Amino acid sequence: LKRCATGFTAAMGVSAEIFAAPKAPGETRVLFLVGDYWHNPITQEKNWQSVLHPTGWRLMFAQATKFITPEVLANTDLFVEARYAKTNNLGWSVDQIVEKREPEELFLTDEREQSIIDNVRRGMGLLAMHCAIWNGEREKFMNLLGITEPHMHTKVQPTELHALNQDHPITRGIAPAKLGEDEIFSADLLPGGSIPLFNLKGEEQPIDTTGGWCRTVGKGRVVVLLPGHTPHPFHAGSFKEIMWRSAYWAMGRDIPSREFANGRPPEQSIY
Repeated sequence: LKRCATGFTAAMGVSAEIFAAPKAPGETRVLFLVGDYWHNPITQEKNWQSVLHPTGWRLMFAQATKFITPEVLANTDLFVEARYAKTNNLGWSVDQIVEKREPEELFLTDEREQSIIDNVRRGMGLLAMHCAIWNGEREKFMNLLGITEPHMHTKVQPTELHALNQDHPITRGIAPAKLGEDEIFSADLLPGGSIPLFNLKGEEQPIDTTGGWCRTVGKGRVVVLLPGHTPHPFHAGSFKEIMWRSAYWAMGRDIPSREFANGRPPEQSIY
């Protein structure tokens, strides 16, 4: 961080070289690639900051897919991604005025796909959110998530989180909850290997489907959470608690107790 003459603190951009630098003793690095043209990146970043900021982990938000390199992933403890196919780079910087953005680029190149898989196998956690399942042309990545066929584009409608798995630490003790209006994604799962966490159902369409699951791959763990097309699920206390627990579980760590109230996050900035 840098402090301006006015006394306000502004976020500094961090280069990929620093992302890839050796970690300090005890440092936990969480790398995010979340948000795109269709999915609000501000909502996702602010809410992940709000959920995980008490951990003391280093939370790093990549503004373009080009920063997700094998060198960066090799020093990442948890990779959180909500990105699919060829989608707009964010390209934001507090230090720039932008007239023309960089061209769009492919999210899952051959190298990036293999690097994600290799790093999960060596022990990196992967938390795949919402549209992450829409990479159906990438069979190896889909296998990593435990998916044979993704499904998307129900109508945006009032959505309920229910049928929570009371035998798993990510969802044990969490009650059903209304998530507000959201688009319900779903997927056909590979037989065996995945543990369902909860279902999603809509009030206006006859859909009731698995909305979250987890799996172990090599020495790593994968969690898939499908809510999040709109900002509404990120403001639901039950879903924020699932986000909190999923981050710890994906890294193979004990999950500290924390309760989240429903409603919008606090107005004060946490940056």
